[in-house]
Amino acid sequence: MARKKKSQKHSLSPDFRSERQSKLVRRYRKTILFNEKECSLINQFCEKYSVRNKSAFIRNIVISHILEQMDDNYPRLF
Repeated sequence: MARKKKSQKHSLSPDFRSERQSKLVRRYRKTILFNEKECSLINQFCEKYSVRNKSAFIRNIVISHILEQMDDNYPRLF
């Protein structure tokens, strides 16, 4: 089945687009190791839910957990 083209709602200037993309370039590498059970669990999850990009999936999970923790530990006035 053919994929639908994504419609562009807003047209961005080329300068803004290139500046934004240059900020999002991933330059820093972090390496993690999983044991056999953890790796098989990740593989089963990705297979069950049709996750195609495991690195993006893991990155999303890690960042969402960090943001959640930061939100929970945000200093409150009252």
